[in-house]
Amino acid sequence: MKKKKSNNSGLSILEALVSTAIVGIGFIAILQMTNFSAQSITNSGERTKANYLTGMIAEDVIGSKNTLFGINSDSEDIQYGQDGSVSLASGADASDVVKFSEHLNTNGWNAQLNCGGSTNTSNTADAANNTGQENIYDTQNIDAPRNKKQKWDLIFNENRFLKCRTNNETKKVEVFSVCRWPGCTNQSDLVFDEPIFIGRVEMKLNDGKKRKFLYFQSDYKIKTENSQAPGGQDGEGGMIGQPSG
Repeated sequence: MKKKKSNNSGLSILEALVSTAIVGIGFIAILQMTNFSAQSITNSGERTKANYLTGMIAEDVIGSKNTLFGINSDSEDIQYGQDGSVSLASGADASDVVKFSEHLNTNGWNAQLNCGGSTNTSNTADAANNTGQENIYDTQNIDAPRNKKQKWDLIFNENRFLKCRTNNETKKVEVFSVCRWPGCTNQSDLVFDEPIFIGRVEMKLNDGKKRKFLYFQSDYKIKTENSQAPGGQDGEGGMIGQPSG
């Protein structure tokens, strides 16, 4: 019997090389997509944490707006005037005894970032001890404003929750005072407080390419008298009314 001649000669070397190249290109694309997805997840997580921490700072400032910097607000040495001014019964200099927003208006806060340092995402006492990091609430001052600033320092300076890649990244807090009266740094005819304090939290992430800003009202002082109003005597003016014109 004659055997039928088979036309199946198998793959040539050229066909095998082309097939290998096609499969290799597919794997490379998949690996690149996987790497991009992982990086996107990391960046999204950092931005989410930045949103939480920005809100935390704003809540710290607003929640402690009536506390005094550098002194216990419950101290019996503190005396409050009718205009809200603060003096000390002992006669000591009280020029540095100011509310939290007034302190931030003069000094602000800026994180001393340790870019490239370790990041600890756990806030438990055991984790802090194991990594050699101080627990956020271990050391307490006598006043709330310094406790808040100390908490911010420990969180941001040690990269506990947010990664710091380069020196182009910043984390800082500023407070601006706005009023319409002479002597204000920022004047606006629409403001009738003396003054109103506007806080600004700034965070730059991902080598400074991603930015997060939050503006909020941190405090205010109600102005009840205008020394320049008509009819005022001995520096005491009439009550502040609606803006004219």
